[in-house]
Amino acid sequence: MSDPTNQRADGCSVFFTLLILVVLLGLFYSAQKFFEPESPSSVTEAIDQARILKVNIHREASAQFISSVDQYHRESNTTLESSMKKILSSYKAPLAAPGNQSK
Repeated sequence: MSDPTNQRADGCSVFFTLLILVVLLGLFYSAQKFFEPESPSSVTEAIDQARILKVNIHREASAQFISSVDQYHRESNTTLESSMKKILSSYKAPLAAPGNQSK
C-alpha cells in the first residue's frame, strides 16, 4: 500500500520547475518577437496621389451609374403610381353585361 505520510517537495524540484517556466516564457516571447510582422511604412506623397486618383475614378463611375439609372427611369416613366395602375387594370374583372347580372 502507499505510504500515508505527506510527501513534501524538495527545493531542487521547485527550482527546476521555476527554471523551466522561465525558459519556456523566454522562448515564447522570443518566438513572438521573431514572427511579428514588420511595421507598415509611412504614407508617402505618391501613395496619397494614387489613392486620390482611385477615389476620383470611383466617384466618376458611381456618378455615371446613378445618372444612367435616373435616365432609364425618366425614359420609361416608371413611378409607383403608374405601376400600381397597371397592376389594378390587369386584375380588374371584366364588367358583366347589364342583362346578365344575378341578384
